[in-house]
Parts: sequence; structure tokens; C-alpha cells
Amino acid sequence: MSILIKNVIFNNKKKDILIESNEIKKIDNEINISADEIINAKESKAILPGFINCHTHAAMTLLRGFADDLPLNEWLFNRIFPAEEKLTNEDIYWGTKLALIEMIKSGTIFINEMYLFRGIEGVACAIEEMGIRAVLGICTDDFNFEKVKEFKIPQNTDLIEYAIAPHAIYTAGEKVLKWAKEMSDKNDMLIHMHLSETNKEVMDAIEHYGKRPVNYLNDLGLINDKCIFAHSIWLNNDELDILDEKGCSLVYNPSSNMKLASGVFRFEEIKDKRINICLGTDGSASNNNLDMIEEMKMGALLQKTNDIDPTSGKSEDMLKIATENGAKALRKKTGKIEEGYLADLILIDLEKPHFNPCYNLTSSLVYAANGDCVTDVICNGKLIMKDREIEGEKEVFEKVKEISKKFI
Repeated sequence: MSILIKNVIFNNKKKDILIESNEIKKIDNEINISADEIINAKESKAILPGFINCHTHAAMTLLRGFADDLPLNEWLFNRIFPAEEKLTNEDIYWGTKLALIEMIKSGTIFINEMYLFRGIEGVACAIEEMGIRAVLGICTDDFNFEKVKEFKIPQNTDLIEYAIAPHAIYTAGEKVLKWAKEMSDKNDMLIHMHLSETNKEVMDAIEHYGKRPVNYLNDLGLINDKCIFAHSIWLNNDELDILDEKGCSLVYNPSSNMKLASGVFRFEEIKDKRINICLGTDGSASNNNLDMIEEMKMGALLQKTNDIDPTSGKSEDMLKIATENGAKALRKKTGKIEEGYLADLILIDLEKPHFNPCYNLTSSLVYAANGDCVTDVICNGKLIMKDREIEGEKEVFEKVKEISKKFI
């Protein structure tokens, strides 16, 4: 499969870009060869790396708007967990497809996913069918651990790599966490989990373990450069030093953090450390959308407001954590537009009002635009959205309407 993108704006210049198989083969002023698919951008579209959403619970689209305006513990334990008990593997399959449609339409090409273990097969099937990349976490806690231990980890594919995803220290005890480390070490698997999302989580850890969450995990030997920790809000300086030394990745989830009033991620203090900051939407039950362009804006504005400093959370920093840094965390040669990199690309419509006038593309994208500006999406060298059309949308919407009747 080859794709030739002609007359596209790249780094403020008109370029042609050739994709062969799943890689960016050539970037030049003019490329005149035959290709299986030719897209003429006519200098009215810009090309960017696709976005990498580093913390998702995709099938929570099924619970979007179901339990809003509640504190995290009440939202999670009293509303979300009981509702999720009603979900089948098939429900999770359709909820994931709905999420992937929303993410593709707003430019996401790669997700770091964790959700209910009993739905993992449905999630994997939806990902393969929709053609997006994923690190798919095998989510485990004290309640499902015996079943998870017996699970035969599937082979990685071109699109899916499996990871270990202990939910959090308040749902996964020491036995689960030690197993997660063992599996990660044995199989060179990433570890994806929630960490220090709320002050209550920290206070409970001190009460139960006599230690803050990072110290507790570090003493178990779990923290290393394969760890991706979501939220990571309530960290003190000693904990940051440990995460810095170990070379971890932390996921900033501004919309979810604001909606659940969890706190504010210490972006400016962390960004110059060896800690790799990524961006994620979290699930759409706590966001409530999966638009990474909106997430970049929320991330930038939250930092400026919190720091009382308009130079905090710059637009270029937000774009970096939504692309390049996500690729680093998930260990894939993507997140940049360079020859030899994976062909995971999006086209942006420059004729939208948000980009007129356009003094700085990154600034206009982060502060003015939204996911509707994405016209075409290429993932793994395949065109998975063309002119904003994705095959099978209507069927997904109808299936989700039926599933939602369980919660009425």
C-alpha cells in the first residue's frame, strides 16, 4: 500500500509526502510517482503527527453523562463500578468502537488503554477493526486477580501491544503489584496504572502502609522506565525525585482532573526533569469527550490559571506531550513527521475559521481549533478516515443506544 500526499503544508512550506507500507518514505518539494492513493491537499491542508492519547478507558463512552458532578470516590465506587457490572464483552466492544470513532475523528491514532479485564477481547477486536494503534493494558485488581493470572497473553500485532495494568494501589494489593512487576520484567511489558490522583489516595496510603504511594511502589521494586502513571497530581518533591531517577512517564489529564476536582498536575515543575510527560483524556465518563485538541487547550489554560502565569503551559509544549512524548512512553517510532518514521499522520483543514488568519499553526490548533478540523487520518500507513468519513458509524450509534437502556 502506498499513499502520496501532494501540496500539503508541512513546517509552513508546501511539500509532497510519500508513504510506502507503514512508513514515511520520502518528504520532498515535489514527488512524481504513481501510488495506490493520491491525496491532493491543494495547499489548504496541513499535516501533523497523529495524536497519542496516553490514558484511556475507551468503552466508558457507554457511561458518558451517567454520573456527573460527583466527587471521585462517590462517582467511582457508588455509580461507575456498579454500572460497569452490567456490561458484557459485546457491550464493551461496541463502546470501544464508539470511542475510537470519536478519537479518529479528532486526530488520535494511538491509545494507551485500560478497561475491564472481562472485556479485553472485545476491546482488542474493536481496535483491530478500526485500524488504530494501542497499548492494551491487562487490567487487574484484587477482585479479578485469580482470573487474570490464568489469562494467556495474546501475541502482539502490528497495531496492538499488551501491557500490565494494575488499576491503582487502592484496588490492587501487594500480591497483585508484585505479580505485575514480575510479568513486566519477564515479558518486557509496560506497566500502566493510576497514581496519586487524589489527596485521599495519598492519605489512605500513609494510613495503611505508612508511606506515600510512590515510596510504597518503589519499595516493592515496581517503579522503572517502563511505568506510565496516570494523573500523578499529589506528588511531593521526594516522590518526583524517585520518578525522575527511574525515568518514568506521567500522564497529564487536565479535563478529568478539573471535572472531578482532583487537583492540578505540576506541569512546569516536572517538564524539565527526566520524567516524560504525556497527555491523556481519561475516560469519557469523566471528561466527557475524547478530543485531544481540546485536551491540549484545557491543559494549557489550567496551567496558566493555576500558576497565575500566561507563559505556563505553552502551546508547543502541549503539542509535544500529545505526540512525541506519547510515542516515547509507548516505545514506538511515531509522533514525528520524518523519513523512516511510522506513517501515523493527520491532515488539518486550514480553511476552517479557526485558522484564519494563521500566524502560528500550533497556537491556532491548541487555542482556537477542535477535532472537527481533522479531515483525514492515516495510521500504520492506511487511510482510516477520508474526508471525515468512517465506515460503519451509524451501526455503532444504534448499538450503543440499545446498550444504554441498561442504565435508564
